[in-house]
Amino acid sequence: MPGQATFKKNRKGRESQKNRTRKALVAAAAGLLRDGRQPTVSDAAEAAEISRATAYRYFPTQEMLLAEVALFAVGGPLRSQMEPKLPAPDAIGRLVRRVGEWAYANEQPLRTLLRLSLDPATGIRRPGHRREWIAEALATVRSRMDPKTYNRLATSLTLLLGIDPVVVMKDIARASREQALDALEWAARTLVERAQDEKDQPRRVPKDTESHALGQ
Repeated sequence: MPGQATFKKNRKGRESQKNRTRKALVAAAAGLLRDGRQPTVSDAAEAAEISRATAYRYFPTQEMLLAEVALFAVGGPLRSQMEPKLPAPDAIGRLVRRVGEWAYANEQPLRTLLRLSLDPATGIRRPGHRREWIAEALATVRSRMDPKTYNRLATSLTLLLGIDPVVVMKDIARASREQALDALEWAARTLVERAQDEKDQPRRVPKDTESHALGQ
């Protein structure tokens, strides 16, 4: 129907405009941060040449703006820096350490982001980049690993990436930065090595299944 098609087109156009406005505000705030300023929502609006009223509709508070800067403008620890053909334990170990170093370097805005993401009212959701990074680091062993083992490993490794383990290491374990990074890397390597060992072990057959197979 022409009317429905026009409605969808207009809605898509409005969404694109909203995304552009949001990105412009975040980019402006990121630029001010790089200049050594702690931008308010008004500062970002002025730098992006967007009205203050519009800016406050996207970011009602300064901390929400800075949290989104941490999420989108700071970028992340990878940007296609994964080294090819490393053994899986080495690849995962380096990944976890690099992400940990990045999390420590951006600790305060990432803590803000974590806190805000836990409140459904803010509408802030963290992306699942760590799943993509883990999949890339484990690419060389995935085909040789039992699917159940692989999925369990990949899921477990998500606990070792991002600001979450840094909070635990600092606030609960009281570990120094280097102690925390060493522990996280060691845990990651150990998980991968243990998962790789599983493929060489015979699967256990439940006794009732074994008896049924033998006709007993």
